[in-house]
Amino acid sequence: MRRSNQQTIRLIQGLVRLVRSGRLPVRWLVGLVVLAAAYLLMQPLLVRSLGIDLPGLGDLTGIVSETPATEQQPTEQPKQKKSPAADEINQILRDGSQQTYESPAGLLYRRGSQHGHRLKHLMAHAKDQPDRPGQHGVFDSEQPEEIVAVVDEAYRQAQTGKKVQVEREGERTVYTVDLNRRVGFIGGESGNRRNRPAARHIRLVVEDRNFITAFPYRP
Repeated sequence: MRRSNQQTIRLIQGLVRLVRSGRLPVRWLVGLVVLAAAYLLMQPLLVRSLGIDLPGLGDLTGIVSETPATEQQPTEQPKQKKSPAADEINQILRDGSQQTYESPAGLLYRRGSQHGHRLKHLMAHAKDQPDRPGQHGVFDSEQPEEIVAVVDEAYRQAQTGKKVQVEREGERTVYTVDLNRRVGFIGGESGNRRNRPAARHIRLVVEDRNFITAFPYRP
């Protein structure tokens, strides 16, 4: 292969790399290739007629092929890792562990309820039960750690006394907390007859710090 042809190929390869990196528009690539081809054809005639030494394509190739040290290379996005709390919650739900789980807000989820563990009882409100008599509060999320976080938010707000109604049922305290945003909907037979109205409140029942139940609620 002739040296001039090799230089042309190297020049085009360098320009293509610039296009792929986003530093050179495609339309510029086409124009530069046309100019390079015209220059290659005219260079010998210009040298003979003008009597001067014009640069060859090899010089241009060396410039174009250089990659600046500051050029950013695509980096792989780090994978999001679940928190230790999420791992602990999922282990209890998956393996049926009877251990006590303490949420970041200080609520204690222990053994109890017909589900065997209060965390499992909470997750019964992650999906609708259309055939259940009456109404059934359902969280918008099905992720256990997200539901626990919403319950924690309601518990913390209840401690402040802001937008909360408090009732006593023996040893238990019932909080009805207005979170001022949608947190779920009302399902069950009653809710589905009403087209699943949105719920902005959380009904939370605790005994001291022990979690009993929680679910989206619509007054």
